[in-house]
Parts: sequence; structure tokens; C-alpha cells
Amino acid sequence: MDVACVVPAYDERDTVERTLDSLVGADCEVLVVVGGTDGTAAVARSHPAVDHVLPDTAEAGPAAARNQGARATDAEVVCFTDADTVVAPGWVARHASHYHDPRVVCVGGPLRPLDGSRRDRLLFRVLSDWWYRASWPVGFVQASGNNCSYRRRALLDAGGFDEALPFLEDTDCSMRLARRGRAVYDRHAWVATSPRRQHRQGYLGLLAEYAVGYARYLLDRPRDSGYFRRR
Repeated sequence: MDVACVVPAYDERDTVERTLDSLVGADCEVLVVVGGTDGTAAVARSHPAVDHVLPDTAEAGPAAARNQGARATDAEVVCFTDADTVVAPGWVARHASHYHDPRVVCVGGPLRPLDGSRRDRLLFRVLSDWWYRASWPVGFVQASGNNCSYRRRALLDAGGFDEALPFLEDTDCSMRLARRGRAVYDRHAWVATSPRRQHRQGYLGLLAEYAVGYARYLLDRPRDSGYFRRR
């Protein structure tokens, strides 16, 4: 099965190499969509794991960068991770294995904190693994943008990630795709990602922000897109 991995990277010179190191040897095409001016593109171009470096000329956010990468490949399956994230050994293969079932259109997995504290590890386990395990079986599919994959044709037919959303564009995308086929949560397909956003905004602040978005979804679920658009 042909697989591509798309990595959006905006001014991530200090972190992207570690991400790409974790993709060395993976059986996939690696595309890095680069924005910013800090030299991230040069790091990506010189890395042995990378097949293509695409300039993110629009610089319209991670949703647009992911869509650009998905359109630039012919692979049947597209995995997505971020430039501050390290994927587990065999991560690409685990994602790809689920697509031998033709009903599967989406795969996600848990998040762990990269170089985090004991508190980070506990909160990530509760919020980015146990919560997913409880919510996915009842239809609330939340595939995080740094640990998700899609059958490319289904993703593009659904319009890709909603580039107009200011946040939760990854959850919006996985919810829409889950209505078109089967979504699989693989607890072994983990990634370790920087907890810098959690530290900057605080876990309670992020939880409140997400709760508002989730509530809007529950109140407006008949729509096909834009579940989490702010009004």
C-alpha cells in the first residue's frame, strides 16, 4: 500500500530534525510543507528521510498546509504529524495496516508528552488517550492532527481539513470522515509531542476552549462541515 507522511512546519528549525529522524526507514513518501523564515526548509531539504519540501506560500495555517501536502502526493493513504512531534517506531506501518480493510477511512492514536514532566505524562494519558478510547466507540472521533491518517481519496472528496477553522480543524475533519466510513483508534500507534502549548495556555484553559468547541458540535451536529467554526 502506498503511504505518504505530510509534516507541516512553520518556523520549526529547532524541532523538525528530531521529527524527521523518527521517520527514517519508514516505508512512506515524506513531504514537508514549510513556512516561515527561520531556515526550516534548509534543514528539511538536507534530511535523508525527506522526499519533497513544499513551500507553504499561503501560510494560512496547519489545515491549509496539510491539504497542500495531501494534494501533492498520489499515495493511497496519507499520514499526518507535526514538526514538534516524534512518531513511534513502526508508526507508519501501524497506520497503513488498518487500510487493508476497505471500509477504513481514518486512523488515529494517542499522544504522549515529549520531554514532559510526570504531571504532563499523567494529563496526556487522561486527556489524549483514555478520553479518546472512551469517545471514539460512541462516535465522537477526534484524530489529532499530529497523529492521524486518512484514505487520501476520501479525504479530498470530503474537502480536506477546513482551512477556515481557527482551531479543532483536525477533530472536524475526523468527524466528517467518520461519517463516510470506518474510523479506527489504535492505542499502539502513539506519538510524543511537545507540551509547549499546554504549558503556554495551561491545561485548564485548553480544556475550557475545547469544551466550548465540543458543545457547539453537539448543538449543531447535522451540518456536514464547520462544526467548530467560531461565531
